[in-house]
Amino acid sequence: MKKNFVISIVLLVICFGLTITAIVFNALEKVDLTTYIAMAATGTAFLSCLFGINSWKEK
Repeated sequence: MKKNFVISIVLLVICFGLTITAIVFNALEKVDLTTYIAMAATGTAFLSCLFGINSWKEK
């Protein structure tokens, strides 16, 4: 399998995990942790998109 594609899938799974964790912390009303975890999820999703786009260039 393509290296960048595998990295993209792993980052996508991490992003979903961070998003679910942020929702749980939001329900527990821990606003500071929710903000940081949501920012981490956004950064992870951005990196996943970059690796996904780069996987199209591989042959």
